[in-house]
This record gives sequence, structure tokens and C-alpha cells, in this order.
Amino acid sequence: MKRSLLLSLAILFAMTTVAQKPQLKMGIPTASRVTGQKVAIEPLNPSGAFAVKPKPISLKYVKGTKDFVDVVTLGTSANAYGYGYAGGQKTMVWADDNLNAIINIHRMGPGSTPPSLSGYLAVDLGINNGLTADDWTKNYQVYAAKLVAATYLDAARYPQGAIYNPEGNTELANAYCAYITPNLSATTVTWGGYSYGTCNLVDQTDSVKKMRWYSPPPYTYIPDGFTVTKNGIAFYTDLDQNWTSGSVVYQGKVILGRGIWNANTHAFDYTISTLPLTTTENNRPANERIAASPDGERVWIVALANNGGATQIGDFANYYPILFKSTDAGQTWSDPIVVQLDGPNGIEGVKNYLSDYMITQLFDPPYPTRDQIGYTTAFDCDISVDKWGNPHIGVAVGVTPSDYSIASSDSAFCIFDIYSTDQGATWSGVAMGFPWTFRGNYPDDDYTEDNRVNISSTQTGDKIFVTWNDTQISGFDDNTMPDVFARGFDLITNKITAVDGVNEPDNVTLLSEVSSSAWFQCMSHYVFTDDNKFTLPIVTQYMDATDPAQPVEFKYLTNFSYVNSDFSIPVPNPVFPVGIETKTTEVNTLTVSPNPVKDFAMLNLNLSRSAKVSLTVSNLVGQQVMSFDKGQVTAGAKQFTLDANNLPSGIYMVTALIDGQKLTKKMIVQ
Repeated sequence: MKRSLLLSLAILFAMTTVAQKPQLKMGIPTASRVTGQKVAIEPLNPSGAFAVKPKPISLKYVKGTKDFVDVVTLGTSANAYGYGYAGGQKTMVWADDNLNAIINIHRMGPGSTPPSLSGYLAVDLGINNGLTADDWTKNYQVYAAKLVAATYLDAARYPQGAIYNPEGNTELANAYCAYITPNLSATTVTWGGYSYGTCNLVDQTDSVKKMRWYSPPPYTYIPDGFTVTKNGIAFYTDLDQNWTSGSVVYQGKVILGRGIWNANTHAFDYTISTLPLTTTENNRPANERIAASPDGERVWIVALANNGGATQIGDFANYYPILFKSTDAGQTWSDPIVVQLDGPNGIEGVKNYLSDYMITQLFDPPYPTRDQIGYTTAFDCDISVDKWGNPHIGVAVGVTPSDYSIASSDSAFCIFDIYSTDQGATWSGVAMGFPWTFRGNYPDDDYTEDNRVNISSTQTGDKIFVTWNDTQISGFDDNTMPDVFARGFDLITNKITAVDGVNEPDNVTLLSEVSSSAWFQCMSHYVFTDDNKFTLPIVTQYMDATDPAQPVEFKYLTNFSYVNSDFSIPVPNPVFPVGIETKTTEVNTLTVSPNPVKDFAMLNLNLSRSAKVSLTVSNLVGQQVMSFDKGQVTAGAKQFTLDANNLPSGIYMVTALIDGQKLTKKMIVQ
């Protein structure tokens, strides 16, 4: 009570003092963005004859102990730099409820076949939710680089991957790993090319590899964002950066790749475009990501940057989220949407996450008001989109101590879900947890990683989950011995999870096999849902932290989950539009009736607007058995007759292609 009264008096004094501005105390630890160019270091021993270094003895764990997570060892990569999770990208783990399957994509390493080949890609594929070691196929090759005169011309780097599972499908044989990976240009033997393609999750021969060689504009580099929607559209994001001089020069644009599933070739056909994002002093954005709503219609891109659109609070330039929105599955995009973190028009959750005590610990008197404190995001983020098409940004937010830097002392910064409930018109923030440490250096500044915030959702989009890395060991001031921390957010009840009733996140890996060594964790874009149980699919990268050039192993955390009763802490923010389907009049729909069908079926289409329509029928191995081009079809309810008399009994997929949007329904022929 006395401290609060004194602080209130100090704040009142600060408001009446015109000449003085808030000053951070001397010695507050800070972190700046790592601006070095990404590099891919080749394995020291391409033969793959060496093994991953065993974990040093540290905290003991007891396998099977109640509430402690179990761990399954997956595949390997040849080193931690360009082979593991080090590129800044985060879409490497992808779970699918309809298949009860999960993949982890990475470059190949020791123990794989072929072993340690530069630029080859593999997925570790888990069935039955990947619960046991027997449920996994490790190092399932999905991409082979081309070797010419002992040189790999299209060696993959920093891959991202997802499961493309056509809507309504439950058979693994009909699903694919879709990937995007930067490669080395055949003409310049440097960055600039993309490799992209697909590989069937059962039949490796059913695969497609495509290339986009370096050919500016734009200057393609290393994509940070990737996602795939159930209606057959894939997206990736990159930054337009001219790297030909040896240093990276931002060109003021975000690169967007939009791919449409081709049922004939079993691949995504991409078109590439750019979205203007001019920044102050042409500073390149710290990060960019992309995600889509569960129905695939609303797509959001987020970049962490400064474009002058937010009011600067204090003397120092900061990063803040800047978003682009599409309401038509990525065909058209809004102008940049700026999120004001701080000041009188800032986010209440951000302005109030620091306690009165923390303000006295961070600032010299006279203490600032909450509207006088400048805030910044950290230097990477992740994005998810809920069932109503609203974006959720998982990101660290902290005090701005100098241009484009963050105060990184214990409790000076916080992990947030920054989100909107009204399609980006207004913004809220919910604090998920206070890390003790910020950045880990392995073993020095040449190889670094921050808290690595990940965000995911249920496939229905009604619950959001955030994970991050943090070292919470007495005596450690950097994030070099991390555990995984997690928090859940129920958008229906507007509550976040608690630990035994206490308002704090869970330490997922506490006393587990990867305790204090859960490096570079990556969570699936979607979680597994089983009625009242929500299991977070998380993979960590085990490595030799003293020598990142050594091989790494990927470790899957099998059984960390939440149940509905875990969501018990109310969030004092605007509620979500529960029970209101705000896009009813905008959505195209397809139904098949009767289903099962014996002779004739009616294909019922409801179009939100006039569109070019084609219909196809394919069997379960992807062979097209019927196709109908309906041309331009007017808006409204339409009905087409399908003669199934000549189709053998079995299961078929009926697909309507509507101006590039794909809707697929399962049809059973008796």
C-alpha cells in the first residue's frame, strides 16, 4: 500500500514536470536485433560417420513421472546452423487431426539414407499422434538435390513444410507433405533460388519438385512464413532484399507466393507478387509470417517493422506489428494495418503488464506514467488466425531502451498474444508469461536464438496456444539452457490456463529428458484435439551447445496437453463473437446429396459472387474420373447433376474450383 501511494505521487509529479523524460536506470540489460546474414554451414564430415553428442549430465528426470512429458527421438540433421531450426523459419512441425498424423521437416543428417547429403530434405512422419517411437518413420526423404560435377546446384536450406490434407480426407495415402525451401542459384552459386514441391506421405514416388531460379525483381531470399489451407491453397512470405553486393539491402516490399493445388500434377502452382512495405530509414523488417483462418478464406501477414505509422512514444524508434489482410483467400490484400503498442492509444494489456514495483526497478525517478513508456516487440513472432478470421500474434514485448532494442532483464519483457476481435479495427493483448532470460548464444554471438515464440490453435480455431524457450536456472542470465513454456487461451470462455490455480505458464519440459536442453523448440501450427483434451505437438532440437557444427537430433514431446478445466484465469479484454458467424454471406459452399449415392447425385453450390467454376471427381489415388467446366456462374444457390451410374463402388472426392478457391467433399458410391 505504501509503495503504491509513493509511486502514485511520483507519477503525479512526473506528469507536472515538462522538461524531464523517462530514463531507464543504468545497467538494465538490453538486446538488439541480430542483423548478421544467415549462413548455411556444411557438415564437417559429409559421410555421416559421427553421431550426435550425448546430453551432458544435469537435472535428472524420472521417466513416467506424473505430469512430466515423455520424449521420442526423431531424425537427425548434420549440424545446427543451416540444417536444423536455425533459419528463423517456424513452420517445420505440422499436425493434422483428421489423419492423427504429424510431420517434422528438416535437412538430412547422420543415420539417414542417403546419409548427410547436402541439401536433401526429409520428414519424420508420426501416426497415431506420434505417441510412441514405433509410430514414427524417421528421415522419410521428400527432396533430393541435384549433383553436377561434385556441386549441388539446388541444395535446400532452411526448409518449411506442412501437411496438405484435402478437406474431408482421413486416409494418409491421400495426403502430402508440401514444402518451400531456399536453394543455391545455378547461375550465381549463392542465395536467390526457391525449391518447392510435394511428396505423398505413403508413396515416395508420388512426388513433385519444382524450381524457381534467381531472376529479380524481386530479390528472393529466405522465406520466413509458410502455410497450407484445407481448401488447397499454399502461401509463403519472404522479404525483397538485394543481396548481390554481399550485404542485404531491403527493397521495401514483402514477397508473397500463392499456390493453387493442381489435382492432376499433385503439386501447388505458385504465382509470386509483392506487397509494398516502406520502412523508416529503409530498415528491413525483423520478421514476417503468414497464416489463414480454418476455412482458408481470411489470410493475414504480419511483419515486425517501423513504417512511421505508429506514434513514437519517447526518444527511441521501436518495432511493432504491421499486418496485411485478405478476405478472399489471398487474391487481394489490404493496405498495411499498424498496431499501436504504447501511448494513449496503445494496447491496455501492454501498457499494464509492468507492475508498479517493476516500473520503480526499471526507471529513475520521476517515474513515468504508463502512457509515457515506449514499448517494442522483440525480433521474431508467429501468427495464427481464429475461427472468426481474427489474427493472433505470439510475440515478446518489452520496454524500448534505445533504437530498435528491448530491455531484456528478468520481468522487463513479457510474452503476449496480440490479437483483434474485430478484423483489425482494434487490438488487445493478453500476457502469457514473464521469461527470466532473452537470448542464447551458441557458443558465442555467431549463433544465437531468442525466446522463439510459437503460436498455434485447434483446427476449429476456438483455442490458441503459445510456447517459448526460457532458461529459469539461478545464476544464468542468458537463454542457453532452455525449457519449453506454454500457455493456452480459450476464446469461447475468454480465459487462459493456470498451473494448479496459479496465474502462470507451464514448464513443459521440467525434469524431462530434454530438461534444460529444449533448444529451438517448434510447435505445430495446429494442435491435436480429442474431445476435452488438447495436446500440443512440440519438437525440440537437441544439439551440442558448445559446438553447433556437430549433428543434431530432433526430440518430440509426446503428451503435454490441456483440458477445458485448465482454462481458469479470466481475460479482461473484449470477448470474441461467440455463436456469431460473421462471414455467412461471404462463404462459398459445396454439398453432395444424397450421400452415399447409387445413381444420381446433386452437387449443390452456393456462390457468394459470380465466379468461374469447374467440377472434378477423383478416386482415392488422385486419378480424375470426371470433369465439368461450368464457365462463369452467377452468385447464389446452384445445383448440378452428377451421373454416378458408371462409377465403381467406393469413395471419391468431388472438387469445385471457384475462381481459384478449391472446395472438396467426400462422396460414397454404393
